[in-house]
Amino acid sequence: MTATDWILKTDVGGATRHFAAEALPVTIGGEPGNDIHLGGVVGAVSIGLLDGVFFVQPDRNARNLRVDGELVSGARRIADGDVVALDSARLACRLADGRLTLDIDARMTAGDTAPPDLDELARAERGGTDEVAITPISFRAKADAAETPGRRRPSTAAIAITAAFAVLAVLGWFAFTAKSVELDFEPEPTAVELPGTLLKLRLGDRFLLRSGPHRVTAQLPGYYPFDEEVVVGESPDQSIELELTRLPGEIELATVPEVGAEVSVDGEPIGRTPMIAEIVPGTHRLEFKAERYLPELRELDVIGGGERQALSVELTPNWAPVTLSSEPAGAEVLVDGEPVAKTPAELELTAGEHDVELRLPGYNAWRETVAVTADQPQQLPPVTLVQADGRVELVSTPEEAAVSVDGEFRGRTPLTLRLRPGRSHSITLTKPGFAAATRELSVEADSGRRVEIELEAQYGDVRIASEPPEAEVWVDGRREARTPAELRLTAVPHSIEVRYDGYAPQAWDVTPRPGFAQTRTFELEPLDDTTGGGYPRTIETSLGQELTLIPAGQFTMGSSRREQGRRSNEVLRRVKLSRAFYLGVREVSNAEFRQFIAEHDSGGFGGISLNDDDQPVVNVGWEDAARFLNWLSIRDGLQPVYEERSGEWVPIRPLRSGYRLPTEAEWAWAARFAEREEALVFPWGAELPPPDRSGNFADVSAADVLPTTLVTYNDGYPVSAPSGSFPADAVGVFDLGGNVAEWVQDYYEIVVDPGQEQAVDPLGPTSGRFHVVRGPSWRSATITNLRLAYRDYGADAREDLGFRIARNLE
Repeated sequence: MTATDWILKTDVGGATRHFAAEALPVTIGGEPGNDIHLGGVVGAVSIGLLDGVFFVQPDRNARNLRVDGELVSGARRIADGDVVALDSARLACRLADGRLTLDIDARMTAGDTAPPDLDELARAERGGTDEVAITPISFRAKADAAETPGRRRPSTAAIAITAAFAVLAVLGWFAFTAKSVELDFEPEPTAVELPGTLLKLRLGDRFLLRSGPHRVTAQLPGYYPFDEEVVVGESPDQSIELELTRLPGEIELATVPEVGAEVSVDGEPIGRTPMIAEIVPGTHRLEFKAERYLPELRELDVIGGGERQALSVELTPNWAPVTLSSEPAGAEVLVDGEPVAKTPAELELTAGEHDVELRLPGYNAWRETVAVTADQPQQLPPVTLVQADGRVELVSTPEEAAVSVDGEFRGRTPLTLRLRPGRSHSITLTKPGFAAATRELSVEADSGRRVEIELEAQYGDVRIASEPPEAEVWVDGRREARTPAELRLTAVPHSIEVRYDGYAPQAWDVTPRPGFAQTRTFELEPLDDTTGGGYPRTIETSLGQELTLIPAGQFTMGSSRREQGRRSNEVLRRVKLSRAFYLGVREVSNAEFRQFIAEHDSGGFGGISLNDDDQPVVNVGWEDAARFLNWLSIRDGLQPVYEERSGEWVPIRPLRSGYRLPTEAEWAWAARFAEREEALVFPWGAELPPPDRSGNFADVSAADVLPTTLVTYNDGYPVSAPSGSFPADAVGVFDLGGNVAEWVQDYYEIVVDPGQEQAVDPLGPTSGRFHVVRGPSWRSATITNLRLAYRDYGADAREDLGFRIARNLE
């Protein structure tokens, strides 16, 4: 043992010894077999270590063992600085860094010896009985003691009587104040001591003790030594429950076969077999895991108490032998892509599915998925390897030609073909617009070659004419000629477009046919930005929103002073819209707006939802609408119309080609005048009440949520309806009158005297605090706000206010 391996050091008269942990306990005393022999000392003690704690325990011959003057009859923990007195020897204890040093002096001074325990001496005299007899002790004065002159000394009888009365007084006081205490141990120990208690009396299985703390020690083979402090209360009759802790059991763990299995106890790993483990008493779940073996579970009742038990577990292989052979032999065997052997071979494969492959030069590879069951051997059928295919790298000009081998489609060029050797193969290439090409090929086993085939193009004639002539002819996005033109094109689909400045372009998808000329004359339509002639009648956003073409026109915006319900801001003024425009067929819905702001919530009204996907979006401000339209314009590759200036969103003038709100003039033209001989007063006509299915207004179904309603009209929707729920108007637009009111482009103003000058394409003021709101909504019920001439304004979002999309012709 090296100088650093010790855990206990003793020093007796300059002789030093070191002891390792496995050498403990060490005995010290005057008996012949003690590890440290002290001559002239009666009895011995053991110095041991348990759970990292040093303790001292007297043997059966030790008498009057004391630690720091306190009598010890059982095991006692050693603390730094303790002095252990054994007969005439003294053991000074020093603890440092988990090591104990004992400085032993075999000669002890009187100051180290505590007075004898009178109770113990008394019990020894009467053979260990529980009763204590108090007997007078004869006393004799020293012969050389001089008597004090003139003073009479007490007689021996007087002293004895006084001492007896004192002892009886003490015993009476103790009997009167002591408590009857039962120390109820589980299990029952073989020895129980109260080493620190001077006044105590044991009566059967009970003790008479003073109230307060008492140190209790107990011993039982197979259990840890008990050493704890208990507190005796003021009750005259008490029972204190105490429990001994059983020592762990020593469990020998092993497996068959022995493969160093990992062992876990109740889910906690403790090591690998073979091993001896200390496990606390009780029922435990042991798991054994080893590579290539199935896990094994066992339940073990550990007896404990230091008793040794053995558990050997037979492991079940998680693999099975798989036998494999080939003709010819000597093929390399790969399992899951890794080479492992050559045929014939016996493979040890783990349970599950494995990809097994055989490779041999000059032969095609053989592949098979093999399912392996643990501990179940299997023999695969003999594998007859086939001579390797020949490889052909096939390319064509142009590429993407369909390839067939012996009438079977194999793919498109460029393509690598694998062909059986020793025979001729017919290879055919086809591609629309080209003549089919066929080749006869034969290959050697495991050989490679490259074959290039140029396909012969097939052409057809296409004749193009136009009115007016000299229009540009574009083929597949490239300008090829001017009309009239005769084109010779490959016999594949082509896209032909005819363009002429000032006319609407026209397109034609055609597939030329060899030997059959095709002719097409295009009657080009002049572009008219007033009527919209030559422009598409409808266009669609990337969100699927349809916009319809509204032709230009002239009209008088506002209402006559004689019109019932008229407001002062509805001043009559002459307006001309010089260019047609596109207007959204439906109001923007919640689902469409949430493509822009996913978390938008239109809320509800009167406990009824306004937030369904197909309902028009509401509770959006004018700037929210402008930002949505910019986002949609960018998404569709158009110039955004709005920009932010000084923290405010405004339209750029002249208006760009992106999506925008309709101007007030455009909205009024589409709602009241376009495609009509007379201007509309209400969305349905000129008179109240509205006929059935006229639109969504404040009807009888809204009586529970609105204060004012149309008492003779029921549209079935107390709040907003899904966009497009009612018939479209004369220009094919839904809900311009009803459902929700709508933001328009213009700032709000009141024109006091417009004069007789006609306003051409008016855009409204360049600045302002409010924006114009047009059209009745599901809240409208009065003659004033049901009219199409009604003008409202606002700066904030509302539950009945949404918007629709507009756009220039180009």
